[in-house]
Amino acid sequence: MKKRLFVAAGLMTAAFALTACGSKKAAETTAATTAAETSTAAETTTAAEESTAAAETTAAEESAAAAETTAAETETSAEEKKDETKASEAAKETAAETAAKASAKSVSEIYQQVSGSLPSMVKVDADYMSNYYGIDAGSLSEYVFAIAEDPTKADTVIIIHAKDSAAAQTVAAQLDQVKQQKAQELENYNPEQYQVVVNSAVKTAGDYAYLVMSGNAAGISSVIAQNLG
Repeated sequence: MKKRLFVAAGLMTAAFALTACGSKKAAETTAATTAAETSTAAETTTAAEESTAAAETTAAEESAAAAETTAAETETSAEEKKDETKASEAAKETAAETAAKASAKSVSEIYQQVSGSLPSMVKVDADYMSNYYGIDAGSLSEYVFAIAEDPTKADTVIIIHAKDSAAAQTVAAQLDQVKQQKAQELENYNPEQYQVVVNSAVKTAGDYAYLVMSGNAAGISSVIAQNLG
């Protein structure tokens, strides 16, 4: 009987040992599984975060690139419009200059329009202009140089069409010498006519230069300016 009890007790002890061992292994397995699941979840979360960050970075870069492209296109468009505006203005100026030249009359025709308000006049030749005032007629396109037949009068109308605007400025300086010389001639001889000279002025308009000394200088100069185009 005692022998059976010892055997039974041994079996129970072995059973407990096996159960304990199984429980320990189960616990270890569960712990390992939980750790693996935690690691996998952590890796999945990290991968998702990295993917989201990469997507956000790419979107930001694309947005910045698009903004730069739009800014560049806007700047280019503005420059193109500016160039178009300049071209349009240049075309208008050219058209206006062409129209003005087409409407301009010859200096001889202009002089004919104003000669009625002048006393008897004499037109001087190229030699006279060159010898007295250093004006080279060969450098001019056209000219009229008319002075009063009566030397006691200041009346003088000079209209010159130069080869270009630079030449017109040179001629203008020479016409100022004409004025100064006439003033010297009349200053002590005829104060009234001297004042006519003082009130006159050399004027330029593009390729033209002109000087009007007359009691009606304002009206004559206005006609000249209107007809130069």
